[in-house]
Amino acid sequence: MINTVSVYPDVYSLLRQRAQQAHTSPDALANEALRQYLGLEEQTWQQALESLIARIQARTAEFSSEEIEADITAAAAEVKELRRAHRSAG
Repeated sequence: MINTVSVYPDVYSLLRQRAQQAHTSPDALANEALRQYLGLEEQTWQQALESLIARIQARTAEFSSEEIEADITAAAAEVKELRRAHRSAG
């Protein structure tokens, strides 16, 4: 299925010029440009996620897996206790 996208005349003129220079059609050039742009958006998002993960790993590198697991277990127990207390009071 092929869809139509509207662009301003000045944009289409540039697209047509660049397509002629690249020995391709304006449709093919626009399609490739959009694929690249949309791919970059995904790459940017993925790079931001990877950067966040790296920062988290750097901050937690000083703690052992056992320490992290103990903190998680303690926090979970604390939440369960708070929920029990809340249900009892309600």
